[in-house]
Amino acid sequence: MIASLMMANFEVYDVTMSDLQAKKITLDAFQGLVFPGGFSYADTLGSAKGWAAGILFSESLSTQFANFKSRNDTFSLGVCNGCQLMALLGWIDAEETKQVMKTQIFLDHNLSERFECRWSAVKINERATEDVWFRGMGGSVLGVWVAHGEGRFTVSDQQILSKLR
Repeated sequence: MIASLMMANFEVYDVTMSDLQAKKITLDAFQGLVFPGGFSYADTLGSAKGWAAGILFSESLSTQFANFKSRNDTFSLGVCNGCQLMALLGWIDAEETKQVMKTQIFLDHNLSERFECRWSAVKINERATEDVWFRGMGGSVLGVWVAHGEGRFTVSDQQILSKLR
């Protein structure tokens, strides 16, 4: 992850949750956060649930992450467990549907009840072209690998889908 960000000319710092918990560094100086994949807390409680709990139930961490998210000069990316984390933190929810400590959008087990791995095509929405990740790419169709056991985007209320579109 770090190598790919460096190749894209990002200035990269490797900051761990332990660094944030020990207050060696804060998120105040950063504009971007990338939550990488991997089995956080060994997925003992479920995908990214231990990671999310470590943030949500720590006053200093939850404040740091909330402040980062509320700034208008920030961006984030979640890959694998990182995407699970963002869902559990409510960072994927549409602004008008957000509720405190209750996510409206989450990643659930695949309908096949199996790990799935495949090459998929994704289309970059025209509205996404203002985003740092997709600038100048509106309408592009890209091939991406998807590999997950819990990667089915699910909403708690079907009305949320219309708000996201």
